[in-house]
Amino acid sequence: MRMPLAPFVAAGLALTAMVGCTKAPPAGPRIDPALAGWIPQDTAMMAGVRVEALERTPVYQRFLAHRTLPQVDDFSERVGINPRKDLWELLYVSNGKSSAVLGHGMFSDEGEPKLQQRGDNRFNYKGFNLVGNERSAILLINQTVLAMGDTDELRAMVDAHEKAAGPPPAMAALLARMSASAQVWATYGGGAVRLPFDMSGNLSNVNKILSLIQTGTLYLDLSTGLAGVAEGTSVTDQDAEQLEGGLKAMIGLGRLSTSAKQPELLMVWDGLRPTRESREVKLQIDEPEQTMDTLLNLVLGGAK
Repeated sequence: MRMPLAPFVAAGLALTAMVGCTKAPPAGPRIDPALAGWIPQDTAMMAGVRVEALERTPVYQRFLAHRTLPQVDDFSERVGINPRKDLWELLYVSNGKSSAVLGHGMFSDEGEPKLQQRGDNRFNYKGFNLVGNERSAILLINQTVLAMGDTDELRAMVDAHEKAAGPPPAMAALLARMSASAQVWATYGGGAVRLPFDMSGNLSNVNKILSLIQTGTLYLDLSTGLAGVAEGTSVTDQDAEQLEGGLKAMIGLGRLSTSAKQPELLMVWDGLRPTRESREVKLQIDEPEQTMDTLLNLVLGGAK
């Protein structure tokens, strides 16, 4: 079973990897209460996609509705639902070694999701049914909530639910610093993590970037264009300087390699502005709507 991801698009997690602790208006994106009580207390990274809110944005309707979003579509395919109609929210959690995705949606009209499994076993953990094996599985929570991922992480979710504590304090503190209007968000609490997307191509330097960050957050708002902030706190001033320099070099090389006949791509690079203050590096993201196709092609490839 391939590990899917919650969130919306690899672009969101790539920018998350670049940066961390956001100083946005206090409040933060609201985690769906149906999912919040299943977050293990050793969680070191979370990423959320408010699917219903995202699908209501003009940017989604114009530029994303016709695209394949690998992680969202993979989750939906495995559980047999229409992601454009029956999926409301996704939440990815990881402790660095194991990870899983929680989904809230209409998985069945009959009390149990109709899972598309081939040759997997059904087994029980503390009263909850799982379908899969000892490596990866789907956790059947109720008619509208299930989780999919590493079996160890799914068992940790059941353990967490017994205490119903919500996000661990470090994750909750980072979440509270972000904009409540974000449809896509992520928090990173440090340490090695296994990211759930292809690390080749434009994302090949993500692990190097993560190694320069102690904590981090990202939020993205697609209400009009793509607006967001990502900010990373490094352990040392030297790491922060290296991160800022790397981001500026990436943007500079992008501009130099872009033809004057590609004005939308030049605007994409202009919409990324890195700054540094001591050990904190911030990336301001401000992409107008006319750059969306170009930006998505850059990160995701052409529309499918």
